Amino acid sequence: MFTALLIVACNGNTSDSITRNSTAHSTLSSNSSHCRIIKHELGQTNICGQPQKIVALGPHILDLLLSLDRQPAGYAEVFPFHGKDYFDNPREQIPYLGNRVTTQPMNLGNRSEPSLEALSKLRPDLILGEAGGLEDKYELFSRIAPTLLWEQRTAKGKWQQTIRQLAKAIGREEKAEQVIKTYNQNIAAARAEFAPIVAKYPKLLLLGGHQLSGTLSVVDGSGYLGEILEGVGFQVMSPPAQMGSEITTSISLEILPQLGDADTIVILGYNISVGNRKQKANLEVLNNVINQQTASLQKDWEENAIAQSLKASQEGRVYFTTYYLWNGLNGSIGAELILDQLRQLLL
Repeated sequence: MFTALLIVACNGNTSDSITRNSTAHSTLSSNSSHCRIIKHELGQTNICGQPQKIVALGPHILDLLLSLDRQPAGYAEVFPFHGKDYFDNPREQIPYLGNRVTTQPMNLGNRSEPSLEALSKLRPDLILGEAGGLEDKYELFSRIAPTLLWEQRTAKGKWQQTIRQLAKAIGREEKAEQVIKTYNQNIAAARAEFAPIVAKYPKLLLLGGHQLSGTLSVVDGSGYLGEILEGVGFQVMSPPAQMGSEITTSISLEILPQLGDADTIVILGYNISVGNRKQKANLEVLNNVINQQTASLQKDWEENAIAQSLKASQEGRVYFTTYYLWNGLNGSIGAELILDQLRQLLL
């Protein structure tokens, strides 16, 4: 928060630009027809006309926006390792979704600390993001452009609710219903496809972490991933009852044997430090960032006696992937990519 306020307080150009943008979009709103009120976690926002220049703050929002066949004018990453002002080759600069981006969106920096100066320079018609970490910037964003912020992207059924609200804001209501229908059809088709695997290996454990020396998390079946995996037919395991009942519950390594009857373990690795060094991203850099999400955790797992004592380890049914893909996109495209990866791993 201090950084954001400092930029506005000390950078006269940015402050003036925000004021001019606020005046511009207020005038547009008052003069435009077809206005609608969009509800979101931080309130209600009046959207008038058809937004053209849309900002997506983070991969979850980008997933939903691309699902609705709209392209970003500006984008902020979880791992802002790309140092140029624009994503001039998104396929090599944006993990997992870059091959679907056909624009060259302005690089707005980090999702949780996007550049106010860059936002003001872009002069967007609409800013979309997640409320977590951005609550204190909502008023600043709203002075630049109408802003919608949502929470709890990992909750079951949440992305469907969010995409409907987003679709209303940009005039894509019918497309949103089509996206949800296609998602449901894909889950049903995958259920039939995975039926023999589920019958033989029904219990699936989802773990998240960076290193075994730190805290692991169990992702249970009550959220976005549970909706997908239980929809396919798996029994997603929960942590011991005394550990709590959150979607994601922290556990120590010593608790793992209590979950040792899992037939399959999928481990979601993350390493947030890999995006700290700014550079001109290319495919090699992008792949390196992705690979480093799981590298240390996989090494630890292979060398740890407790981890290797589990049935899934002994049967060679432990798989490593990224938290970013599995629980960072949290939309229909993310679900499609997860199902594709499951096919590669299990079929």
